[in-house]
Amino acid sequence: MKQVLKVYDVRLTAEGPVYIGSGRSVGKKEYAYLPREKKIVVLEPSKLSRLLSKKGLVFEYGKFQLGSSRNDIGEWLRKNRVSEKEYLGCAKYSLDFGDVQMDRSKLEIQEFIKDAYGMPYVPGSSIKGMIRTVLLAYDIGKNPEKYEMVKRQIVRKKGEKTGRTNFLKGEADGLEEIGYRTLQRPETRRGDAVNDCLSGMVVGDSEPLSTEDLILCQRTELHVDGREKKMNVLREALRPGTVVSFPLTIDTGVCKVTKEELENAIVYFSGMYENCFLKKFKGKFDFLENRVWMGGGSGFVTKTEVYPLFGSKEGVEVTVDIWKGIGVKGEHGHGEDQEKGVSPHVCKVGYYRGKQYLMGSCLVEIVERGEGGR
Repeated sequence: MKQVLKVYDVRLTAEGPVYIGSGRSVGKKEYAYLPREKKIVVLEPSKLSRLLSKKGLVFEYGKFQLGSSRNDIGEWLRKNRVSEKEYLGCAKYSLDFGDVQMDRSKLEIQEFIKDAYGMPYVPGSSIKGMIRTVLLAYDIGKNPEKYEMVKRQIVRKKGEKTGRTNFLKGEADGLEEIGYRTLQRPETRRGDAVNDCLSGMVVGDSEPLSTEDLILCQRTELHVDGREKKMNVLREALRPGTVVSFPLTIDTGVCKVTKEELENAIVYFSGMYENCFLKKFKGKFDFLENRVWMGGGSGFVTKTEVYPLFGSKEGVEVTVDIWKGIGVKGEHGHGEDQEKGVSPHVCKVGYYRGKQYLMGSCLVEIVERGEGGR
């Protein structure tokens, strides 16, 4: 099989706040709250330790860390006569929180993933996960007959209940097998991962970003009637307008996806999201055909194939059944989703400088190496 490598430079511009979690949270005893500047300053532990050693406060600091105080580290430092100028010299980075409704309880902050040098970046695995979802939706749209058996299996699941992790897992694996396990390598079964045609697509990590590209974002749910509910969840997120660049390499001997097909898949997915979900929210957002979604908080519709499989009307019915199957509690109101014509009936949004954005939305540009002077 002849190997021909196609290499692309891909640029994602964060249209809304984008959150890629590290799995770690920054606690209130790790940051200082500066209400006048509307900033939160995350302190560097090693620098802070040296400062406290000079001040003779190491023992008291240990008591503070182990105690039940509700104060943040900035309040504790000020009470112990450490000036703001002194402890700001221990800053690792700061986050704007002008669009966050902070209260004195000082919530934990879910951290954005960072590299070994403390710089935020977007892992290639996150980007490829988004690409897989988009390409599979596009194939379902073009070739619905291939996926009829999986559709019937999902419909037969109505009324069944199981945990979040396992519900429809077999059906999801079935979609992946039909869409991607196409290589037919010798001495393998079709469903084996080694037959995944996207093994020939390599997505690199993004170029390192700066901590100045991060803002503090509050999880906010926009309801179809225009109401908003701000949740007690704070996240480090990429500032709207941040550009994320990464390489994409396709071994054409293994993976037959072309630049044009990927671009068409993005347009299809964005249109599906608009028609089946976004337009239900009273025209709050313009349609953009090169929009993709990535990261935490971008929502159910951006990470599943329910609506590409079933369309707008039947997709609502199936999604409501999914909520029941995974045991989502009645107070979430999904029983009313069919009447509202959309499920889920909330859209995840974030704010920056007073403007509302779709959480996790990005605009994408793909350029082949050698085009445009690159």
